[in-house]
Amino acid sequence: MHLLYDSGARASEIAMLKLDYFNPQEKTLAILGKGDRYRIIGLEPKTVQLLQLYIREYRVTPNPLYQDRLFINQRGVALTRHGIYRICRKYLEKALPKKRLKTINPVHSFRHSCAVHMLYRGDSVTDIKNHLGHENVQSSTVYLHLDIKRRRQIQDRFLEHMKSVLTDDQKIDDLLQSENNTDIMDWLDSL
Repeated sequence: MHLLYDSGARASEIAMLKLDYFNPQEKTLAILGKGDRYRIIGLEPKTVQLLQLYIREYRVTPNPLYQDRLFINQRGVALTRHGIYRICRKYLEKALPKKRLKTINPVHSFRHSCAVHMLYRGDSVTDIKNHLGHENVQSSTVYLHLDIKRRRQIQDRFLEHMKSVLTDDQKIDDLLQSENNTDIMDWLDSL
C-alpha cells in the first residue's frame, strides 16, 4: 500500500512488477504502463526501505514460473490486481467508515492521493502526468481537483495576505471587502 501511494501506479502495474525493475541504490522503480510504455519513477526513502525489507524477509518463495516477479502471493504465484484490491479493501475497512468505502475504489484511491500529494507539494502537472504514466495532461487533471474545504482555506489565506499587504489602494480594498460578491467567489471556486 505504501508503494501504491508513493508510485501512483495502477494495480495492474504493481502486479506486473519484476524484481529487476526495482533499483534500491538509485531509489527508482521502472513501471510498465499502458501502451507498453515504461516510466522510471523516484521513490521515497521509506518506500525503498519497505521494499528491501519485503524482498529480504517477507517475500514468499515463488514457483519457478514467477521467480522474476516482485510481489508473490501465499501460493507462490504472482500477486494479481484482484489480490491487490482485496488487500487494500481489507485495510481500508479498518481505517474508514463503511459508508466512505462505498464511494471509492480502494486501490485507485492511492493513485488519486499520490496525485493530490504531488500537487500540494508543488509539482507541475506535467511531472504528475509523467509520474502517473498518462499519455496527455488532460488525463491527469481528473486527479487534481482540490476539495471545496481546501479551496476555501486557500482562498481565505490569500484574502488575508492581500489585506495585510495591499491596504493603500481603495479599489483593492473595495474588491477585498466584497467577499459576498458571488461572481468573484464563483470564479475563485472554479480555480
